[in-house]
Amino acid sequence: KHFGELTVTSESKALQGLFFGTTELKKNRFGKPSKPVETIGVLGAGLMGAGVAEVSASKGFNVLLKDINVQGLGRGEKQISDNLDARVKRRRMTKNTRDTTMSRIVGLTDANDWQKHFAKADLVVEAVLEDLNLKH
Repeated sequence: KHFGELTVTSESKALQGLFFGTTELKKNRFGKPSKPVETIGVLGAGLMGAGVAEVSASKGFNVLLKDINVQGLGRGEKQISDNLDARVKRRRMTKNTRDTTMSRIVGLTDANDWQKHFAKADLVVEAVLEDLNLKH
């Protein structure tokens, strides 16, 4: 009897709506991709871009990490390397896994022919500065 009373309350209706809404959002309405993602391009090697590149490379994807200049690219690659070194130090990762992960990341700058490389990427993530002139 008490359970039946609880099911018709406004709180119960709201919780049901949340449950059904999140369940519906988990479904992929676009279907299965025609080609699996193997190479991910990341525009911007700052904190966000380096993080995306690190996680992607750790999951086995090849990563093209692009920044506007060598200094920015170097900072991003150093951030990734330092994070992986910390995992090795805490024995959460082997040196071999660290080296394999770093080998999946290819750094590119404006001086390189980066457009040619990015044309072969299966997915591109934009992580540049919040500057509308740069984004357009």
